[in-house]
Amino acid sequence: MHSGVIYTAGVVDESALHGLTRSSTEQIDGALDGLIAIVEAAGGTAATILRVEAYLASSEDLPAWASAFRARWPENPPARTTLITQLALPTLTVELQAIAAVSA
Repeated sequence: MHSGVIYTAGVVDESALHGLTRSSTEQIDGALDGLIAIVEAAGGTAATILRVEAYLASSEDLPAWASAFRARWPENPPARTTLITQLALPTLTVELQAIAAVSA
């Protein structure tokens, strides 16, 4: 955190990080849940997340990503960027980073 701003990076589904086989949808949900938990632990909320960057291993996961994103932010969603790229481990299908504000 820096001056009321929370920065996160490298947020992934913890189970997949440890080699467990999980579907892309499960990994996306796990990563988003982890991201929100990190922001909350730093003093923010899901509503104070301003920007999310998603790195997906496959464009086939775009519908699952869009659905999970909308489920968490049905109104007033944060800005988002989605990129398709190779991730650090073959078990990973998604990695997130975000910027959030500390709750007032």
